[in-house]
Amino acid sequence: MSREVNHLHPITVVLSFLSSLKNFVIPMAVIFLGKGFRFSLNPNSEHFIETLISLGVIILVICVIFILAFIKWKRFVYWFEDGELRIEHGLFVKKKRYIPFERIQSLNYKEGILHRPFKLVKVSIETAAESGGEAEADLKAITHEQATMIELEMKKAKYPLKQVATHDSEDDSNVVNHYDQKEQPIPSAIIHRMSKKDLLILATTSSGIGVVFSGLAAILSQFNDWIPYEQLYGEFQAFIKFGALLITIVTIVVLIISWLISVAITFLNNFGFSVEKEEDKLFISKGLLEKRRMTIPMKRIQGVRIVENPFRQLFGYATIVIESAGSSGEKDEQKIVMVPLVKKQQALTILKKLFPEEQWEFPLQRAPKKALLRYMVKHVYWLAPVTVAVSYFTYPYGLWSLLLLPLALLLGFWQHQSAGYAKNKHQLTIVYRGISKTTFVTLKKRIQAISLSQSYFEKRKNIATVSIHIMSGTSGSIAKIKHFDLMNMEQVFWWCEPNSIQNVDGKK
Repeated sequence: MSREVNHLHPITVVLSFLSSLKNFVIPMAVIFLGKGFRFSLNPNSEHFIETLISLGVIILVICVIFILAFIKWKRFVYWFEDGELRIEHGLFVKKKRYIPFERIQSLNYKEGILHRPFKLVKVSIETAAESGGEAEADLKAITHEQATMIELEMKKAKYPLKQVATHDSEDDSNVVNHYDQKEQPIPSAIIHRMSKKDLLILATTSSGIGVVFSGLAAILSQFNDWIPYEQLYGEFQAFIKFGALLITIVTIVVLIISWLISVAITFLNNFGFSVEKEEDKLFISKGLLEKRRMTIPMKRIQGVRIVENPFRQLFGYATIVIESAGSSGEKDEQKIVMVPLVKKQQALTILKKLFPEEQWEFPLQRAPKKALLRYMVKHVYWLAPVTVAVSYFTYPYGLWSLLLLPLALLLGFWQHQSAGYAKNKHQLTIVYRGISKTTFVTLKKRIQAISLSQSYFEKRKNIATVSIHIMSGTSGSIAKIKHFDLMNMEQVFWWCEPNSIQNVDGKK
């Protein structure tokens, strides 16, 4: 294979510059603005020299950051050679990274605001090697043609060339190499595509409204020094009896604005959300201003969670989350949202298509009645001292916190009614509830570890808890079957043994 050295697009300089600059914005703002805006361009001002020095430092820092970004771009090259993607980079120390195409697990694509005008894409390359949650390599800005070439080289490495002779001669010149995957495009199937109605419901029922509302409240609180509240209060003193009404109206207006902002953000982030399946890979695409395409090898999927928050559950909606071993393509993200919002029955249909070997409708073994008290009082243990302290130090208004105790008991009862599990020869299903109801499904061969534990109070009731550990992201994830009969939990524990031969009911 010829060595044709490729550079990233020059826009990479701007991307690196902005990425590095944002790390200096907050420290510089704290240093310079913390002086109380004592800056002046008036030569007669006592702060004139200080202002020139400050501006000089800022300009110097910006220039150094830009020069370093340019050098990093200039020294970053990649090429294809001997079935490998080879990369050389480094600012002061030259580093080389050789990635065999056959080891590449997935290619994730991202088109940011600066990528799209130039028809560029960022490609994150992931392998099976442990990389601390980061991609094995990032090509920050390359053309779509270059990205396609990397994908073709990866497929050629995984599907070897097949030699076919043009006639019966033994002359090597008459042997033609055919790439059997290149003759016809690999078919892909659309598994799910979110509608605009689903996006609207997703925004309305998400926690983003609370975050936006809190943000708006924090912003408004910063205008205390500029808004003449005392004067306004004096003008509206005659209408003070309508104060509760005014507060209610303002709250409703802020909530509506928060909802509109949340809807806009959700539309921008999830517009065109679709899930495709091609051979043994899933592709998740989303985004309007910033397009993303994530690749997930099916063999890396360790488990599936169906999450139903209380409000969405009322209307039969759920979220499908998959847990994949290795990096998920997103920084600090272990779990991957495969479908943000979908009807529960439609979710089961999607999962049956993707994982036909797994069972998605099953009778559950429910939590025993003797565990009800354990579920109900487990929150009270830590909540009771807190409410007593709040009531004592903020009396009499703190007495309202005592209302949390019956709510905690009610939550425990709800969790007991939701808890359950089911297993067959190859699969374990666990249903539990925090606030949202979660159905966790994994195969026996995906379980990394299992543990059985009993607290002092569980021993008195002859109940136990089993914890299931699977790989997720770069660390792991845990699901628990809490406060079930000890005998049943022991059966689950021994069922997990790799060499055990058991019936569906767990008996050897």
